[in-house]
Amino acid sequence: MQTRIKPARDETLFNLCLLTAFFMLVEFSYYLQCNRAFILDYFSVAKTLSIPYAILPGIIYFICVQFAIHIAFCLALWMIIKSFFNLLQVLPQRRLGYTIAIWVLSITAILTANLYYFPNSRFAEMTSYIFIHPVIANWTLLVSVTILAILVMIAIMDLFYRYLFYMLSLVLMALVPLFLFSQSENKNHFTASASRPNIILIGMDSVRPDILSYSGSDISTPFIDSILEKSTVFAEAVTPLARTFPAWTSILTGQYPREVGIRSDLSDQSHARLDSTLSAILQREGYETIYATDETRFSNIDKNFGFDKIISPPMGLNDFLIGTFNDFPMSNLLVNTVIGKKLFPHSYASRAVYFTYYPDTFLQLLKPVLQQSHDRPLLLAVHFCLPHLPYMWADYAGSNLTMQERYVASIVRFDKQLQDFFTLLKDSQLLEHAVVVLLSDHGEALEWNGDRITEKDLYLPANKKVPQFYPPSLDEEDFNQSAGHGTDVLGLPQYHAVLAFRTYGVGKSYTGNIAGVVTLLDIKPTVLDFLRLPAPASSGVSLRPVIEQRAKTYPARHIFMESDYTPAAIRTVYPKLLDAVRESVVMFQIDQKTTRVTMREELSGVVLGSKQYADIYGEWMLALYPQDQDYRLPILINLNSGQWTTDLSSQFAQQSPAQLMLGELRAFYQQEIRNVSGVTLSSK
Repeated sequence: MQTRIKPARDETLFNLCLLTAFFMLVEFSYYLQCNRAFILDYFSVAKTLSIPYAILPGIIYFICVQFAIHIAFCLALWMIIKSFFNLLQVLPQRRLGYTIAIWVLSITAILTANLYYFPNSRFAEMTSYIFIHPVIANWTLLVSVTILAILVMIAIMDLFYRYLFYMLSLVLMALVPLFLFSQSENKNHFTASASRPNIILIGMDSVRPDILSYSGSDISTPFIDSILEKSTVFAEAVTPLARTFPAWTSILTGQYPREVGIRSDLSDQSHARLDSTLSAILQREGYETIYATDETRFSNIDKNFGFDKIISPPMGLNDFLIGTFNDFPMSNLLVNTVIGKKLFPHSYASRAVYFTYYPDTFLQLLKPVLQQSHDRPLLLAVHFCLPHLPYMWADYAGSNLTMQERYVASIVRFDKQLQDFFTLLKDSQLLEHAVVVLLSDHGEALEWNGDRITEKDLYLPANKKVPQFYPPSLDEEDFNQSAGHGTDVLGLPQYHAVLAFRTYGVGKSYTGNIAGVVTLLDIKPTVLDFLRLPAPASSGVSLRPVIEQRAKTYPARHIFMESDYTPAAIRTVYPKLLDAVRESVVMFQIDQKTTRVTMREELSGVVLGSKQYADIYGEWMLALYPQDQDYRLPILINLNSGQWTTDLSSQFAQQSPAQLMLGELRAFYQQEIRNVSGVTLSSK
C-alpha cells in the first residue's frame, strides 16, 4: 500500500507579509528619525495646548489605512506570484527565492517611483542615496516596472484561462451601463445673463504685482499677462492686512479687519460680523455660492461666510498632523488618485502637503463641481496657494535652491495652473456672462533690496542716525529689506496686491492701468454695483465708474493697513521659524469638538500690542511701529520721492498731512494707539 505524499504547504503569503512587515518597520523607523525634531516639538506644543480626544478617530483611521495599503500590497503581490507559479509550474523548492526576488523588485519599483514623482518626499531623499544618480534611478524604475508589468500580464492570462466565463460576464455587465450612460443626455443648463452674471473671484496667494512680466519683470507669466492686458488693472491696490484669512474676510465683507473682528490668521470667527458678506448677500439673491481653496491650515473660510459649498481639505488639527505625517512611498503613489481622494482627504489636493501636491489635482477636484448643471447664477471664489511659502510642489526638485529662486519658479508654474483653470471655466460655459476679479490676497517680501520702502540715503534729517524699526537682532539687515507677509507695513511688496476686473458679456469696460491707491475692500461694493444691488455700509467704494470710464480716478482717501501678530522671533529679515512657533504657540487654542485651531481671545491685547499701523493718503504714508508697551515710532514717507523721517516736528513733516493722518489713525484704531514717540496725544 502506497503512502500518499502530503503536498508542501504554500507559505508564499506568509513570507510576503513577513517581508512587508519588516519594510513597514524600516519605513516608520526612518520616518521617525527624519522627523524627530518635529515630533519633539509636537509634544512640547501638546503640553501648552489642550489636545482634544476628537482628533483620535482621524489618527486611528490614518494608521489603519496605512496598514490596509500594505496588506493590499501583499495580497496583490501574492495573487501575481501565485499565477506566475501556476502558469510556469515553478517547483516548490524554488518558490521562496522567486517570492523574495519579486518582492524586492516591487519595493524597488515603489521607492524609485516615489523618487521620480515626489522628489521632495523624505523617502526620496533616502532612495537618492541608494541610487546615487537620477539616471540610475530612472532606469531602475523603468526595468522594474517593465518586469512587474510582464508578471501582471502573466497573472491576467492565468486568471483569464481559469475564469473565462466569469470574466466575460463581468465585462458585459460593465459595458451595459457604460452604453446607457453614453446615450443619455448630459446637457448643462446655465442661467447667468448680462444682468445676473456669474461672479468669479480668483485669488492668487502671495503674488506681488511687480513679479509679473506684465509689470516689466523678466519672469515669464504669459497667461496672467493675457488676462491683465484685457482687464481694468488697479496697479496700486493694497491689502488691509497681508495674511490670507483677514484679507479674504475683508474682501467678502468690504470692511477693515478691525471692523469685522478678524485681525489675524486663525482668528476666532464666532464673534465676527459675517451676515452681510458678499457671498451671504448673493446667496439671498438666489446665487449659488461656492468657495474653493487648496489650503486651509491658517484660513478657515467656511459656510458661515454665506457659501453653499466649500471645496477644500478638511479643517482642524488633523490637517496639521495627518497631512504632515502622511509621507510614505505607498501612500504617496496613491494620494493623487481617485482612491487617494477617499483615503487621504488631508493630503489630496492640499498645497500644505507640498511634497505630494500636484497643481492639476486641485483642478480635478474642481472640475465635476463646475461642469455640473447650474440652475442659478454662480458666485465662485477660488483661492490658489501654489505661490505661497515654501514655494514647492510634488515634482519640483528645487529644495536646494534659494527662497527667491523657488518663489519665481512657483509663479511660473502657477501661471500654467491658472491657464488650465480658465480652460475649465470656458469648457464649463461659465465665462459667457461673467464678472471676473483677479486678485492676490497680499504680496511677498523676499529680502530683496527695496522690499522695505526706507532707503537709508533718503532719511531726513541726513545728519542724524537712522533709527531701528525693530529691537536689535543678531542679523545684519539693511533698512530697505523685508521678508514674508503681514510682518512689516513698510514692506509695501507685502501689501501691494494684484487687482483686476474683466467682464465677459456684461457691457464694456476700460482696458489698461488705473492710477491711484485702492484697497481690496473695494471688491464687494464694486461687484454689488455691477449687479445693481444695494450695498450695505462699507469701508470700500465701488470702482465700477472707473471700470466703465464714467470717472477717470478717485480723490485721495485714507487707506489703513495693519500687520498681523509679530512675535520677537520674526521681527527680522531672517526669522527663525522654530523660535517663532515656540513663541507663538501660547497664543492659540484648540476647539475640543471641531479640533479647529484659533487665536485665544483673552490674549488679544498681546496681539494688538505687537501690531504696526499705517495710513496711505495720496502720495504720503504714515506708519506706526511698536517700540515697547507704551510707545510707537512714527515713520512718515513721501511715496513719490522716497524721502522719510521719524521726526513729525521737522520741516519735512510740517509740509505734509502727517498730523491729519495721525488723527485719522487714532480715530479709527482708538485706544489701540496710545502714545506716539515725539508726539503728544490728548486722550479722548
